[in-house]
Amino acid sequence: MNPQTAAIAAAPAAFMLMGAVGAGKTTLFNLLYGREENARKTQALEFENSGIDTPGEFFSHPRLYHALINTSSDVDILVYVHSCDNDECRLPPGLLNVYGDKRLVGVITKTDLPGCDPGRAESVLRGAGGFDPIFRVSNRYPDSIAPLKRYLLGGGSTEEGAGLS
Repeated sequence: MNPQTAAIAAAPAAFMLMGAVGAGKTTLFNLLYGREENARKTQALEFENSGIDTPGEFFSHPRLYHALINTSSDVDILVYVHSCDNDECRLPPGLLNVYGDKRLVGVITKTDLPGCDPGRAESVLRGAGGFDPIFRVSNRYPDSIAPLKRYLLGGGSTEEGAGLS
């Protein structure tokens, strides 16, 4: 393998974070890339290396689904971000299956909130179907982000599954 081919093979897969408004996508995006800025309301697509952060409105308003679908055509992994304190998955049936070649990953955020039941949140995601693996994370516990960061930015491995279910 020549050096250029090896570099391409070692590059992380492109991914897109999506989910409802307030699910924690931008906070997660900042943590994945080591940004020490506070999350602010995402108004448009944000790009960093192999990652894309999307506004929650793209997910929450059917008239904006086309923006998610168009953006997802350029990535390998679709990451659905779901807040642990949300008992419902409002994922429209089939939305993530428009491109059948994408890996679907679930991330449960805010697992440190009082009254949060990560097991229940995981059941909600499993009921929506297709998410494998599912990661549990909290911005208060940086170690919980490490397995997801390795998975997305370090070659797609789920080894050392702390935070992984």
